[in-house]
Amino acid sequence: MQHDPNIFRDSSQVIQEVEEQLERILQKKFRDVDSDLLERINREKEAARKRKEEIERDFEKEKTALTDYRVMVQEFEEQRAGLLNEARERFDKVLKFQSEIEGLAKSTVEEIRRVNEIQERLEGLRSKTSERAAFLKNDLRERFGIVAEVLEEEPKPLSLNLDEELEKLKKIKDLLAVESATASLGRVGGEPAREEDLGALDAAASKAGVAIPALGDLISGPAPVPAPADAPEPQAGDEGPASGPAPAAAPAAGEALTEEEIVAAIESYRRTEPANGSGEIHYFQRDAVVIADPEKILAAVDRTVEEGQRLAGKLGQTESPKDQFFIKQELINWQEGLRALFLRVIKMCEKNAWALPRFTGEIINAQVLRRLLERLSMENWSNLEEFASFVAVAAELRAAFKAKTEPRLAYLLALKREIEEA
Repeated sequence: MQHDPNIFRDSSQVIQEVEEQLERILQKKFRDVDSDLLERINREKEAARKRKEEIERDFEKEKTALTDYRVMVQEFEEQRAGLLNEARERFDKVLKFQSEIEGLAKSTVEEIRRVNEIQERLEGLRSKTSERAAFLKNDLRERFGIVAEVLEEEPKPLSLNLDEELEKLKKIKDLLAVESATASLGRVGGEPAREEDLGALDAAASKAGVAIPALGDLISGPAPVPAPADAPEPQAGDEGPASGPAPAAAPAAGEALTEEEIVAAIESYRRTEPANGSGEIHYFQRDAVVIADPEKILAAVDRTVEEGQRLAGKLGQTESPKDQFFIKQELINWQEGLRALFLRVIKMCEKNAWALPRFTGEIINAQVLRRLLERLSMENWSNLEEFASFVAVAAELRAAFKAKTEPRLAYLLALKREIEEA
């Protein structure tokens, strides 16, 4: 069998072609891998680019919020500075007005003195004229027999009492002081002062009076204290002896009644009414007789003081200015509630619509409540020193009342008789 020599040559070509095809396939696969890799890298780059853009947008939002906050803080500081400047300007005006009032008061006193001096000179001139006219009349009658008609005396000018005028000035200054304190309190509490509240405070200022040393410097000597202002105290003092014999006579009037029966009889007359949304006012009523319950008044004081002490302790443990502000506001609200209760009781007592028990009249009376009302109106319990001062006064009042009403049988009998008397 013969072999064709081209067979090996054709086989080599075939193998070479196969190798070339394999090489092309390999290169194609390499290119496909590189293409996939490049495409995946591009996709990752695009995802990374989008992620960076999203992060950049979020960052821009944060920057915008920070800028807005910076602008808000700046506007707040500007408004705060403006309000502080306005407050300073108005306070300077207040000081200026007070100086003007002092100056006008001094000028008024000086003019009143001069008017009094002129009146004294007029009185002296009138006396001299009257004496001279009487002398001429007698001289004409004796020497010539002429009876002359003497002109009627001119009416005397109205005299001005320096002490009374000074007292009027003092009342004006007292009312200004009370109005100023009331306006401050209404501003702190968030509510304007009511007209009836101002009326009651004006009445308290006109009756009790506030000592103003500057007024005493306007005159050479201290002005005498008017007698009517002290008149109620002797009456209240006189009630002490009147209520003193009551415990001795009490057993004879209620000898058959036990303490529980007396308490039940008194409780049957108990009535309540809201105190301007600040708790309740307790009183006893039988026909036209209405007597406020002093024990419930003291209980309201104790409850308010206890809550105030809790808030004061909480205030000392709080460092946040915001929390301190709200605690102080709540403390002032409790103070305002107690002030509203006192104002209602005092207003009704001054109208003679209500009364306080005579047995404890020397401890709790309208004058004592009015002094406490003035403290509640003038002071600010967010100042812990002023709050502590009020707490001490309230404790003294509670101790005095407890000493007066123990043993309770005498007090209850006296209260029952006072309610039931016609």
